[in-house]
Amino acid sequence: MAKKPGAAPKKKPDEEDGQEDLAKQAKSARKLLLVALVMSVASLGGGFMLARMAYKEDAANFEPKPDAPDAVEVVDETEGHGAVVVDPADAHGGHGAKEAGGGHAAEAEKVAEDPEGLLEFGEIVTNITSHAPDGTSRKSFLKLGLYLVYRPEPGAKDLMKERKPFMRDLFTGYLRGLTEADLRGAVGLLNVKAELLKRARAAVGSDLPQEILISDLIVQ
Repeated sequence: MAKKPGAAPKKKPDEEDGQEDLAKQAKSARKLLLVALVMSVASLGGGFMLARMAYKEDAANFEPKPDAPDAVEVVDETEGHGAVVVDPADAHGGHGAKEAGGGHAAEAEKVAEDPEGLLEFGEIVTNITSHAPDGTSRKSFLKLGLYLVYRPEPGAKDLMKERKPFMRDLFTGYLRGLTEADLRGAVGLLNVKAELLKRARAAVGSDLPQEILISDLIVQ
C-alpha cells in the first residue's frame, strides 16, 4: 500500500523520551549555573564587608591618643628625698628624671669635688736584693713613685685617705721582698702593679681601687 505524499514520519516513543530527558538536563544545568553565580556574588560581597569592617577597626586602633601631660610629679615619702619630676618622653630608658631636692644632692657634690679618683702616695723607698756580676747577693735601694686610681663614688675619697697608711704599709712589705730581677722588663712591671693593686683592695676591703700608676722606678 503506497504512503501518502507529504506526510511526516511519526517519531518513535523512545526518541521522544530521550529528547525530553535532554531538555530536562539542560534546564537543570542552567539552574545549577545560576545558583553558583548567585553564591559567588554573595561570597564576594561578604568578603568585601568583612574587609571593610577590619579596616575600620584598625583605623580606630591607630587613632592618635590625647597628648600626655608634660610632666608627672612623683612624691617620695622616704626621709631625705624630695619630689622627683619625670619627663614622660624619657620614661622608657631616657634621662628625664631629675631630683628637685633631698638626700642625693650632697653626695653628687662630693663626687664633683673629686672627679678623677686619684690618690697620690709619693715616693716609697725600700731595700731590695740584687746580685753582683760575680753572683754574690747585695742590697740595693728601690725608689718607687706611684698613684692609685679608684672609683669616685660618694664617700670614696674619705675612705681612701683613711686606708692610705695601711695600703702604704702593705706596699712597702711587698716591695722589700722583691729582687732586682723581679723588676726587669714590661712583664716584671705589670706583675708589680698587679700585686700592689691586690694589696690595695685588701686594705680597703673592696674593689674600689681600680689601677696602680707608677711614675718613677729607680734601683740604686
